[in-house]
Amino acid sequence: MKTITLIGLSTAAMLLTSATVWSLTPPGGSAAASQRSEASPPDAPEAGTAAAGPAASFTSGSTLVLDGRLGHGRLAVDAPGETYLMLEVRGEGAPGASPAAPASLSLVIDRSGSMRGTRLQNAKNAAIAAVDRLRDGDTVSVLTFDTRTQLVVPAQPIGPGSRERIASSIRAIELGGDTCISCGIEDGLRQLDGSGGRLARMILLSDGEATAGVRDVPGFRSIAQRARDRGASITTVGVDVEYDERILAAVAEESNGRHYFVENDAALSRVFEDEAHDLGISIASAAEATIVLGPGVELEQVLDRSFRRSGSSIVVPLGSFSKGETKTVLAKVLVPAGKGASMAIAAVELGWRDTASGATASCAGKLAVDLVADAAKVSAFDPLVEGRLARSETATALALANELFTRGQAGEARAQLDAQRQRVARLAAASAAQPSDAAARGQKEQLDAQLDALRAADEAFTAAAPPGQPPGSRTAQQIRSGKVAVRSSQQRFAPMRL
Repeated sequence: MKTITLIGLSTAAMLLTSATVWSLTPPGGSAAASQRSEASPPDAPEAGTAAAGPAASFTSGSTLVLDGRLGHGRLAVDAPGETYLMLEVRGEGAPGASPAAPASLSLVIDRSGSMRGTRLQNAKNAAIAAVDRLRDGDTVSVLTFDTRTQLVVPAQPIGPGSRERIASSIRAIELGGDTCISCGIEDGLRQLDGSGGRLARMILLSDGEATAGVRDVPGFRSIAQRARDRGASITTVGVDVEYDERILAAVAEESNGRHYFVENDAALSRVFEDEAHDLGISIASAAEATIVLGPGVELEQVLDRSFRRSGSSIVVPLGSFSKGETKTVLAKVLVPAGKGASMAIAAVELGWRDTASGATASCAGKLAVDLVADAAKVSAFDPLVEGRLARSETATALALANELFTRGQAGEARAQLDAQRQRVARLAAASAAQPSDAAARGQKEQLDAQLDALRAADEAFTAAAPPGQPPGSRTAQQIRSGKVAVRSSQQRFAPMRL
């Protein structure tokens, strides 16, 4: 889930109840690595094939570029080992590529009683701004929700004669009662169902907690997963500090959308305009990475992303890509003792739909490790993979600190941040002592960003709950500052899971 930081806005926060790490153990095995870019699915590595050329990394693709690499290029031949498999997918786009195909956008706006005052008016202004950003030929629908959903604008194409009519309908939106967020999502998805293969996105705005319909995080994750499986991503926007960031962030994460925290509702138009603009520069949709492990290789964890199992394959949905956008997959694998000079770890394929042509496309590669008899020749941890792993650990530490702080355990939250800061600082010091190359410089940038995020979170928590202050004595301003700190912390750690 890509989370956006807006200039002039206080940043967002998602309270995770646990680290988003999933485990499974499918079969896998030994063989060689190679590169390919055919459209056919990846074959499982075949046993007994010697590796030709560099095998611990590959690059493939053009519109979407897939970089694959292993945490170690060499492992011991006579003992089981472990390493990490990292995929980085970048939206490059072909030079002179044709414009993106028409998109379908559903705007789902909270009109419950808590949206009174400037919030609802600014939400309406933001919705109109988003419609103005859409191109002729794009499709838009607008819904509002309180205890039930109201269809304000049925799905219809944008054109010179429809923009003002749509804007007039949005201006007529009025306040309602309680908050059924799930009602709005479900009905918004029904409006997107007729998008006919277009890039489909929903923008969901709310300023409160779910008081009707589905109310729990697992229930909302299930709804978001259905949206993702139907080809739609959901961008969620939380206004001020009383919304349920766990629900909105989970919906965005599970659907491969984005989550925004907007402390000042006057800035809503920027969010809606950016999302509408992003639809116009999308180059790929329905992207999925398929990893097929070789015999004997076991997958211990996929960090930070949902996945599904299909036989011996691991399929990781990545959603849509805009030009310049990057997403990663990180998995820990267990490698058996082997024979020979090398062992294949995985065959990887990335598939997607080109938004300009509507055609499906793919690129692929294979990853393998060299096997060495001398344990001293086992390679050091690849700096880029180590930096990505540290990002995941830092994101988990920030999430746990958020949870502790929300429970009133400010001291424990700061201790969690300090422990991770010390670990990252040790990695940074070790990295600085190594020869400088592109991988080392990339690791340094990642580690410096993590240290900045950890320091900023610690300072915000300390200001909101100074050490030594008796529990229960926080002022109203400190309580509000604490909520802003939690959401700001989430804004920092969410991109680290990308």
